[in-house]
Amino acid sequence: MGENIRIQGLTKSFGAQKVLAGVDLEVPSGQITCVIGRSGTGKSVLLKILMGLLRPDGGSIVINGVDITKLGDRELLKVRNRFGMVFQNAALFDSMNVFENIAFPVREHERLKEADLKVRVDAALASVGLLEHGHKNPHELSGGMRKRAAVARALVRKPEFLLYDEPTTGLDPIMTAHVDELIRTTQDQTPGLTSLVISHDMHATMQIADKIAMLFEGRVIFEGTGEDVRTTPHPVVRQFVEGRLEGPITL
Repeated sequence: MGENIRIQGLTKSFGAQKVLAGVDLEVPSGQITCVIGRSGTGKSVLLKILMGLLRPDGGSIVINGVDITKLGDRELLKVRNRFGMVFQNAALFDSMNVFENIAFPVREHERLKEADLKVRVDAALASVGLLEHGHKNPHELSGGMRKRAAVARALVRKPEFLLYDEPTTGLDPIMTAHVDELIRTTQDQTPGLTSLVISHDMHATMQIADKIAMLFEGRVIFEGTGEDVRTTPHPVVRQFVEGRLEGPITL
């Protein structure tokens, strides 16, 4: 079993704009936690702070008893290496074929013999059903295959924590269902993996999440299971889930 991530009182402002106003959230180990909320509510900022790409103004992020917000750059880099990231647009390098895209983070951070590297990359490709496509360039892949390649690249260094930034944005319903299945299968087939998915796609969230948290006005206002979301009377959650114009969320 992996480790929980415990976030307490996390704050972040950009100039006069307060994006995170005291986020409290526990991300349980070995599960998929989805953070939902409207665009611009700070979901991606939260992800960047978790990855160590941004420093918070205040609060703590505790993993295995260590507050990673207090670490220096060198120690933070070690923590960052425990995370894998699946970006919204897959972010594959067009100048490299799929195999080299997956191999890139290993080449950057580890010293492996080419034969050992091939075993590692092939295993990552096989885990997402792309073993026969390593020789192709990203532009030769479908949108769903590019997402799978992005997941393989995130998994190739065997992370403890896997972060997804809006993984189904811009995809049609069939492709969304395909990505949902990929996220769920990846979780179920990777022992000890802890996943955090940032999304505003409620249908996708309900398909994959073990736990759902809603971010609103810089704070987590709701945590629970999919069934809790379906039955909660919370007016903000109800409006968001049902996609209604009328309610406490205004444009």
